[in-house]
Amino acid sequence: MAQAKTKSRAKTGAAKKQSARKPVAAKKTAPKPKAKAKAKEDKKGSLLEEFFMDSLKDIYWAEKALTKALPKMSKSATSPQLKEALDNHLEETLGQIERLEKVFEMMGKKAQGKKCEAMQGLVEEGEEIMAETKDDSSTRDAALIIAAQKVEHYEIATYGGLVQLAKTMNNSKVANVLASILSEEKKADELLTRIAEQGGVNEEASEEEGEKSGSVKDSILSVFSK
Repeated sequence: MAQAKTKSRAKTGAAKKQSARKPVAAKKTAPKPKAKAKAKEDKKGSLLEEFFMDSLKDIYWAEKALTKALPKMSKSATSPQLKEALDNHLEETLGQIERLEKVFEMMGKKAQGKKCEAMQGLVEEGEEIMAETKDDSSTRDAALIIAAQKVEHYEIATYGGLVQLAKTMNNSKVANVLASILSEEKKADELLTRIAEQGGVNEEASEEEGEKSGSVKDSILSVFSK
């Protein structure tokens, strides 16, 4: 009988010890690693937004610079189709600037530009073309189209990247505004290709005689090799 009581007390004591250990086990499941991971993600998001805003300032400056370059390019062009395309894109660019200002507002920031060295270089190249090609020639038109498409390709790459960054930051409204600008830049690039190929600019340029010995192709390449 004494042995039975002893065993019963031993079982009771063991049960009490097991029940006493349960709260300790619960403390071990505290999600400290998750909290650290979240803090790391927040920090990364902040850096990404900083880069996004820097790129937005860059393209904002670039678009404003383009509003000064496009009228000069249009005035130097000979092809009526090219003139119209450049004039229309100027109006389109003004509208894009307004939408970029809206994006700044949506991000809670003041619209401001940061000098875009890439666009500055492209604008200067366009000015060299106008200075070094013959007035009223299709060769100048062909060279202007190439210069304009370089600008479009830069803008397409920039807006494409900004759209993806906006989506990554879960800002679909900003992404949609930037995507609308991206679509316009792609259409402008396609139009320039049609003017060069189907509009006859390249064909007419190939028939023009150069002032120096050598082909028209060599003349165009010499402009872009400087």
